[in-house]
Amino acid sequence: MQEKAVSSLDIEPWSEDDASRFKVLVVDDEAIIRETLASYLKYLGIGEIHSAQNGKEAVSMLAHDSYDYVFMDLMMPEMGGMEVLKELNSNGKPTSVIVMTGYPSMEKVIEAMRHGASDFLIKPFRLQDVKFSMERIQRLHQLMKNNWLLTQELEQKRQVEKLNDELQRQIKEKSLLYDIIDSFSKINISEDLYGFLVKKAAEACEANKACFLIHDQSKGSLLVFTAYGIPGLSPGTSVQVIKAKEDDTEIDKEFLKNFMASSNSGPVTLHTPCRLPDLVSVPFCIRGEPFGLLLVSNKNNGRKFDKKDEFFLSFMAEKAALNVENMALYHSLKENLFATLGALVSAIEARDRYTQEHSTRVTQLALDIARCLGCKSDDLRRIESSGPLHDIGKIGIDDHILKKPGKLTEDEFNNIKMHPLIGVNIVSHLGLDHEELAIIRNHHERWDGRGYPDGLRGRDIPRLARILSVADAFDAMNSDRAYRYALPFETCLEELKKNKGKQFDPEVVDAALHVLNS
Repeated sequence: MQEKAVSSLDIEPWSEDDASRFKVLVVDDEAIIRETLASYLKYLGIGEIHSAQNGKEAVSMLAHDSYDYVFMDLMMPEMGGMEVLKELNSNGKPTSVIVMTGYPSMEKVIEAMRHGASDFLIKPFRLQDVKFSMERIQRLHQLMKNNWLLTQELEQKRQVEKLNDELQRQIKEKSLLYDIIDSFSKINISEDLYGFLVKKAAEACEANKACFLIHDQSKGSLLVFTAYGIPGLSPGTSVQVIKAKEDDTEIDKEFLKNFMASSNSGPVTLHTPCRLPDLVSVPFCIRGEPFGLLLVSNKNNGRKFDKKDEFFLSFMAEKAALNVENMALYHSLKENLFATLGALVSAIEARDRYTQEHSTRVTQLALDIARCLGCKSDDLRRIESSGPLHDIGKIGIDDHILKKPGKLTEDEFNNIKMHPLIGVNIVSHLGLDHEELAIIRNHHERWDGRGYPDGLRGRDIPRLARILSVADAFDAMNSDRAYRYALPFETCLEELKKNKGKQFDPEVVDAALHVLNS
């Protein structure tokens, strides 16, 4: 009797009998992950579960035994997950490897899939994602089996093509999901995130228009934050919401009519996802509270939005909301730390009445010079964060040296020269980037290479440090010190000109003179 071909729509998730026959290996250098995952697999009814604490042990076990599934961390001591994948690939043993990693990137994903990885779990993951992953692989195995059966009969060619299309669709969808995760992980400024969100949302759904609205709880309305493909929709545009049943609110239909090609907008609510033929909306929530709304409309070629579009947008909203929450938490912690350090700097300056508010004045002048030079907003932010801390290392210098009214001895000056390094050591654990740390470390370098602590010369000195160096020198000359009174303003300007190309970057001096004379 001819064997009946099985359609991909007939494939069922695994049964308890299937689970009891499975043999699984868990490979991770963290015992808690091995134990937790093993317990959950046992709960799912997996028949045999083994574990290994590193890649080398896993390779040894895989050489002597075979497994249906291998859950494996990518980053491990002695031998990482990628090396284990290569070993498995070379010996030709068939097994389904599910990679677990907290640092996904498209390059790693592609490399791991090339070496035989079947799926990925991004740490931290939900335990139910483990079952979903195994079910997906089982379905894929069944699809491949069906594909083989269907190719035996020419009359089943249409189903073979359908299965191949399904596999391609899954690959495309998975690539898009990983691209979203990878892209979000690289964004650390909320404005960039929202701009990427609407553009990627339109791209993922193959649509022409998208916008993100923020919920203004105080006024009970929505505000347009950013839009894509809608030239007439300006940021800050207010969108009214109307109370609806079941404690939800509906978006003003007049706004939706302008947003969509169709006049039949239908009800779109703030708290629940909504999918219409030519519009999809998903709520953007943080800790369960409504934060905003993502809208996408006008699918290409007049097509209708489907469940896949709604899934992609919900996935993006969930990941973006998590990013926003993490960024807010990070910035809050960073602001608190910088406020504490700023108070410490103020306390240091208060020890010497001659240097009170020096860091504040230097930072402001450095910002004015940077704007004159056309520095980008990221560089201005770096000056704002590190400028007030540029002299924090002076906490490690004795008072009798800092307040000495006369000329410093060579030993005393060598002691003073240590304060940039002391400052960098104090702030190095705060997550500052290389350029922020350079402001603190290198603001006493000289254009001619005779500065300290690294003796850098010319453009080898980081640009922001060169800017702060000029601001720092001007304020030092233009304010009273223990060893002399403030120099006249014109004298300070002449000193900057005199040391242009010697102590200071000529371009920075020109900008400083423009700022100070304006």
